[in-house]
Amino acid sequence: MIKFYFLKARNYGLVTLALLFILFSCKEEKKENVKEKEVVTEVKSDEIIPQDFPSDLGIKGFNFPEDSLKIYNWLEKQDKISITNHSWGIWAGLTSKSNQIYEGDTLLVYETWMGVDELAKIAANGGEKNGYANVKKNRTQLKVPKQFIHAQLFANKNAIIDTTFSLFETVSYNPQAANFATSNLIFNQSVLDSYKVENGIGKIPDFPQEAITTKPVYFSGIPDNNGLIRVPVWPGMPNPVEAFGDEDWKTYVYVDIKNRQNDKTLVPVTTENPTKEEIEAATCNVDEFINYKLDKEAAAFLNEHQDKGASRGFKAGDLVLLVAMHVGTKEISNWTWQTFFWSYDSQKPFFPSSESEASLIPSVITGAAANYSVSSAYAMVWPNQPITGGSDKGATPIIAFNPYLEAGFGADVFSVKNTFKPEFKYGVQTNCMTCHALATASGSNGYSTDQYIDMKDDVFFKNQVQLDFAWSIQGNINKNK
Repeated sequence: MIKFYFLKARNYGLVTLALLFILFSCKEEKKENVKEKEVVTEVKSDEIIPQDFPSDLGIKGFNFPEDSLKIYNWLEKQDKISITNHSWGIWAGLTSKSNQIYEGDTLLVYETWMGVDELAKIAANGGEKNGYANVKKNRTQLKVPKQFIHAQLFANKNAIIDTTFSLFETVSYNPQAANFATSNLIFNQSVLDSYKVENGIGKIPDFPQEAITTKPVYFSGIPDNNGLIRVPVWPGMPNPVEAFGDEDWKTYVYVDIKNRQNDKTLVPVTTENPTKEEIEAATCNVDEFINYKLDKEAAAFLNEHQDKGASRGFKAGDLVLLVAMHVGTKEISNWTWQTFFWSYDSQKPFFPSSESEASLIPSVITGAAANYSVSSAYAMVWPNQPITGGSDKGATPIIAFNPYLEAGFGADVFSVKNTFKPEFKYGVQTNCMTCHALATASGSNGYSTDQYIDMKDDVFFKNQVQLDFAWSIQGNINKNK
């Protein structure tokens, strides 16, 4: 985004000529903010420049990246308040408005970042010395979440993969992580192979401390004749504990794509044939979700990548609604992990979030971003264990999953035996750090429910190449490079 500043001057003719020059020489999206001594005109570019995480969010005590020793101190004290405050600060930065505009939308910071498929292509072509130099021509294309495909394969190696979903993701790296990925060519098979250690444990270099990876997850539904999209919403933990995907929740809100609703306390519907009054009580405005409209290229891409004969016929202008986001930051060796999901009552969210976590949301988070709940996993178990040589005997589990991503996983998905809590068999008994610790170039470990993973455990890692917790690399390897 290019900004031109014109100070008030006596010679208004010069200002007029300058404005005319801009109007005729640039593709412009006019957005003027008149201040006491300046007029700011934002000029639309045909490129999206990835933006840094904001340096000053106005949140007292929040820093990014935070000193790792400070975070380890929180972990030693099991300081859940400081951990949650930090997670909310990360959310505030991700959902801040950037200065980039695409298709008339002012993009949020996380929306400007390079997708892993884009970075893998750059690596296949020899990489870039500087990730900041990369620009995007459009939004990162939506895809079926890789973990859904992994889950099907882990459950049945001969499974016919179903790619017809209503949930889609765009895994992206911030500029620092993108710079690391493109300069080190970590998506190329030959590079990963170079880190192998015969009869030992191989490992790619660590991402930089400033690195952030995100997995935004969007719901796509078809509006009915009244302009309402029915969206499944998390009703809380199943009892008894079992696989509990969004198709099992039977709890819905309706989203008014025309924003005709007044503020109200939402009462979700729990029946397949709700009354008009029940639908009205369960209806909110689309602006209560972070959302955007598909462009022509995005619609065509989704249609092309759905199962043949099963595509619902996406078209330009269709809305997608952000319902979830996994976020990892390399502020500590095992990364910090926080996950966010849309809640119909964000002040009283269901587990794996809580009212206490909701009460800590900073005032700078407003609008649609304030309707999401948080769950954090800065350790695998309490008390926190060392990176190697620890144990979870007598420990307390830390459960942190995203309802829209892991809740539907059954026992057959988890190929890694849980020696900590053998009764942990389902996606609602997982921890982000535990699962990501198992990421290797071969992907042979699979997933695990919550337990401590020793990063030098030969059972998991001998003759493997560890991916510094990044399953996103394993899912996008350039096999012939």
